[in-house]
Amino acid sequence: MTRPTVAEINLTAIRKNLKKIKSLSRDSLIYPVVKANAYGHGYKKVVKEIENLVDGLCVATTEEALEIRKITNKNILCMEGPYDQKEFDLLIKNKIDIVFHSKRQIGFIERTNDFPKEIKVWIKIDTGMNRLGFKEDEIIDTFKQLQVKTKKIVLMSHFSSAAGTKSSKIKSKKQIDSFNKIEKKLNKMGFNPLSSLCNSGGLLNYRSSHKDIVRPGISLYGIDQKEIGNKIGLENVLTFKTKLISIKTVKKGDKVGYDGKWTAKKDSIIGILPVGYADGYPSLMGNNGFVLVNGKKAKVIGKVSMDLTAVDLSNFKDINYEADVVLWGRDLPVEKIAKLTKNIPYSIMTSLSARVKRIYL
Repeated sequence: MTRPTVAEINLTAIRKNLKKIKSLSRDSLIYPVVKANAYGHGYKKVVKEIENLVDGLCVATTEEALEIRKITNKNILCMEGPYDQKEFDLLIKNKIDIVFHSKRQIGFIERTNDFPKEIKVWIKIDTGMNRLGFKEDEIIDTFKQLQVKTKKIVLMSHFSSAAGTKSSKIKSKKQIDSFNKIEKKLNKMGFNPLSSLCNSGGLLNYRSSHKDIVRPGISLYGIDQKEIGNKIGLENVLTFKTKLISIKTVKKGDKVGYDGKWTAKKDSIIGILPVGYADGYPSLMGNNGFVLVNGKKAKVIGKVSMDLTAVDLSNFKDINYEADVVLWGRDLPVEKIAKLTKNIPYSIMTSLSARVKRIYL
């Protein structure tokens, strides 16, 4: 197949980023997040590339955990935990660490006679995000219930915002204080569980949040939240690129694309790219964003359609079908695309569809 719309993924950059991340917290175990197909990068290749450098891996769902288990013997954490008894039994059978965030889930383990010793149980604490997790006044009883079944317990929570901004610092300090308070209570009672609090933002901006286990996600893939926190020089991992499949002239007054949302103000040269929102290219780039054609900006014109996108090539000389077109990545950070489309890098990266061929470098 020769469709030129591809994602080039630099596996060496992932390893380099991981080593930089690890250098921030040498005393912590590291469990990188590879959920959502490794943030769109392809979990099989990513896991194989990093498994000898990590202590475990984090995913969101049972389905993801079971897929990862097929390719590695590393510890795997299922962060949403089991939905029902059947999922709980599957996780146990495949030796996957389990998060408990509700009383309903406690019932699953209470029905189990012999809980495997090699599996860790993670208690999710709601320290202020108000999404998943037990409240402070529920933790002691929850801990005691689980300790009947296993001694391998980890306390965990999740930041609602871990950027380096003033408002984030206030929120994060409250969450860290809340987490520490619960830790101290358990320690006074003679319990000494492992603890895990921070994500990529916590690693970069809040040293006191590193704890026993860190769970970096987006930083592994080259995003270090440049505008809102500390920087460690992470390398770009993925470049989403394509080539022109049509170069044509339109007359002054001609309209381009669905609903004619772009009108040529002069006789113009336009190019058509074989990429659209079905590939994960944001529809909001239409009449708003740009691509790099041989390193030079070319404005996206008209609506981005399902399979095709138009760009204005009027300021280019000697343009041809071999031109290199970067949609995001090398020299055009995904953070820039997110900003142009009022989005976040996470959403852009994980929207890259399965029909985009991944090429691993």
